Amino acid sequence: MNERKVWMGLAMLFALGGAVQLPWAPSRFGGIFFLALAVGCAGEWYVLGKRRQCRICAALSVLGRVLFGLVVLSFTVIQIGVIGVHTAANDTASLPAHRYYLVLGARVNPDGQPSAALAARCDTAVAALRTHPESKAVLSGGQGSNEPCTEAQAMFRYITAQGIAPERLLLEQQSTNTIENLRYAQELVYHDLLAQGYGEEYAEKAVDFCIITNDYHLARACRLMQRSTGLTPSGIPAPTPYPGQWVSVRCREYCSILGLMLTGRWW
Repeated sequence: MNERKVWMGLAMLFALGGAVQLPWAPSRFGGIFFLALAVGCAGEWYVLGKRRQCRICAALSVLGRVLFGLVVLSFTVIQIGVIGVHTAANDTASLPAHRYYLVLGARVNPDGQPSAALAARCDTAVAALRTHPESKAVLSGGQGSNEPCTEAQAMFRYITAQGIAPERLLLEQQSTNTIENLRYAQELVYHDLLAQGYGEEYAEKAVDFCIITNDYHLARACRLMQRSTGLTPSGIPAPTPYPGQWVSVRCREYCSILGLMLTGRWW
């Protein structure tokens, strides 16, 4: 088969996948990612047609093949890592017991209700708190420019509406990203232990929590937990809320994890 036809076929396939995902906000990142791949494949199709007349195009065609191969390889390796962490963390007969569970924030809808991704995290937290009535949860997330309240407040209302006592919930409402979620939660747990009458030395050593976030986000959150807090990473995965969102969120995680790797913040 003509190589140019393969690249044009890939460009059309990625463009179709991007066009399907682009209109829906939860999958929009995946749409942009696929459209970027479509542009790259179309560019490879173009330079292949000009490589006999133009040395630069010949060099670009080789570079394009190498870059596309690296994207496919790195995407596969990273996804295997993400899926591996998800499977290992979810392979338990019951939710593991921890003194504190850290529920990471996600988007809040305009009506103040948690988005589907955030609701899935809250539902997992409720299950953990019901299974272990002596445990507490840290609800972590500030307020975005397009959100009517902090993510922590939205989670608090959602979880208490399901019968969880408010005194079992600690709100962290300043963070704007995962690293801040983790660091501010670490401080909040430390001060909560002090408020319970534990000494500073004990409280500092006893700070520990288990992350609750969606399955696609768990690998990155656990790695950042180890890097930014020095604590032993532990996590419970909440499910991806929509099957149609599966591809998009994994494209986003691929870009985030690859960015951490390339900047030396993953290792």
